[in-house]
Amino acid sequence: MPAIIAGKLPPGGRIVEIGSGNGILLSYLAASGFQSVMGVEPSPPPQGNGPTVLAGRAEALPLPDACCDAAVMECVFSLCEAEPSVRELSRVLVPGGIAVIADLFSGSGGTVLHRSPMVRRVLPPDELCVCFHRYFDLQSFEDHTAELRNLFLQTLFQGNAQRFWDPSEMEELKKAKAGYGIWIWKKH
Repeated sequence: MPAIIAGKLPPGGRIVEIGSGNGILLSYLAASGFQSVMGVEPSPPPQGNGPTVLAGRAEALPLPDACCDAAVMECVFSLCEAEPSVRELSRVLVPGGIAVIADLFSGSGGTVLHRSPMVRRVLPPDELCVCFHRYFDLQSFEDHTAELRNLFLQTLFQGNAQRFWDPSEMEELKKAKAGYGIWIWKKH
């Protein structure tokens, strides 16, 4: 997925990854020639030689106004409070800036709420759009559910599925007909 997400970003742009986790996507972006790459993570790892990772949350980003050309939230939006996170995305992006949201969605038409470390809220695509339209215009949506299923199967065959999903989450996601999509938004 890092190559797919990187391909959605403005070449050479100043990029922030919100919820950079262990830094896999962040490191990929830094190695791909973007002008400036930084991360925001509630519990950032110790700083090494890689990109800077600031302590912070999507609902209150520790960044100045209009400091980024693009922002990425990969499997993070479903864990955040929607309205404050979208407002903060808009604040830190330059006019015309790009927000790339890659996350789970509900194909069953209903919102799924599940309070767990991995899944907090899974929205139908149209509900996710409602959250963004105040600040952004939708440029595109791509359904990457097949790629997510392949990744899950690889994880399962390697015996690591329990690292990511507990059985109760799997049942909730199955009921939701969970998919994985990438939304590209452009700031008004």
